[in-house]
Amino acid sequence: MTRRLLLAATLALPLVPLVGQVGYDPARSPFGDIRTSSALEFYAGQAFGSGGPIPVAPRDGQVGGVRVMLRAKNTLSIGLGAWAATTQRSIVDANAPVASRISGPIDHRLIAGELTVQFNLTGGKHWRGLAPFTGVNVGMANGQSTPAADTSGYSFGTKFFFAPMAGTRVILGSRTYLKLEGRLAFWNIKYPVSYSQEPSLDPGTEENPNAVNPTGRRGQYVTMPQLTLGIGWGF
Repeated sequence: MTRRLLLAATLALPLVPLVGQVGYDPARSPFGDIRTSSALEFYAGQAFGSGGPIPVAPRDGQVGGVRVMLRAKNTLSIGLGAWAATTQRSIVDANAPVASRISGPIDHRLIAGELTVQFNLTGGKHWRGLAPFTGVNVGMANGQSTPAADTSGYSFGTKFFFAPMAGTRVILGSRTYLKLEGRLAFWNIKYPVSYSQEPSLDPGTEENPNAVNPTGRRGQYVTMPQLTLGIGWGF
């Protein structure tokens, strides 16, 4: 019995070093720690709105903002931020003839404050310098008022919005990273009553209405995609 135990122990000795080799060698692992728990981010980019079926909502333009990110857990970050955008939109005159009632575009400035909930897909680590994420932004946006141009009574006003997002951080150092982010902002555009009325200069018929909004719907959700590149400093 003793001989058998000694023989088994002798045969097992070469296997002992292999036990410590399971997984990655820490020196060669593609994963690295993200050392900062919070960060200040600045970003800028492009908005790609269509304006919606009735093209009075914000369209293409430039966007820029600032955000403070707090890493509540390894997989969850919470942020507070603000952004501004210089977009364009069309003017719709509900009383004009159909052929000439849409004019512009004109400049349309937006300012917004938001809360960010970010899910870090690699937790508190990065993979070969990349730290992908997904999440959502929710907040309030205010649009520039142009009463002299919007004679039909339209105004963007102040709106609640939500914007699903996805992207990645590119880790540059222990405290610095780049951040590429794509988001899709949703907000509800409200249409004035005049859009449901027949234009006085070009009225239609019951079978063929010429109203801007012949369905009478009071509003609808319109999207504005955004693509931004930013830089973050950890603290």
